[in-house]
Amino acid sequence: YFQTEPLRVKLDASMSLRGIVRELIDAAFARQQECSGTMVAGAVMQHLVGAKLSIALPHEKIQHHGFSFADASGQRAGDFVVHDTAIHVTTAPTDSLIRKCEENLKKNLRPVIITTKDGVGGADAHARNAEIINRLDVMDIEQFIAANVYEWSAFKHEARPTAITDLVQAYNNIVELCETDPSLKIALG
Repeated sequence: YFQTEPLRVKLDASMSLRGIVRELIDAAFARQQECSGTMVAGAVMQHLVGAKLSIALPHEKIQHHGFSFADASGQRAGDFVVHDTAIHVTTAPTDSLIRKCEENLKKNLRPVIITTKDGVGGADAHARNAEIINRLDVMDIEQFIAANVYEWSAFKHEARPTAITDLVQAYNNIVELCETDPSLKIALG
């Protein structure tokens, strides 16, 4: 059943932008629990960040990859590399991710970790243990996405639904391009 159903997010004008992003991430985690063995939340987060980057940086060539092609196992410096910045998107920061960030620093790349609200503390703890806490940035995905939506909508209430719709459309285009699982798409309601 879930192999064909998109994730559903309600556009509720009374909700905060962070709340809308939070509901989407929560829905992805719920889908992941229902479909054991799939990493829905990580894929959703990666492609949301990719969509945000594509909209925020329209003149840059943002490379998108399927979620199963993790940057940690390959030659990629991060999930996204924009100029001198390696962006890592994860639901659960680990020591191996911090080692990847240390490699980024050795190559004069600035590592940025985008994670869940709960993952921020873990990423900070791992970075502190590796003594690179002040050499990388760790951001909560809710704020990372919401800040841009506010900017795209010029902080106007009536423009926010269009900005969110544009983000979801960009996200769905990336899923269509990079993934074989159509259930990763988002349907607004």
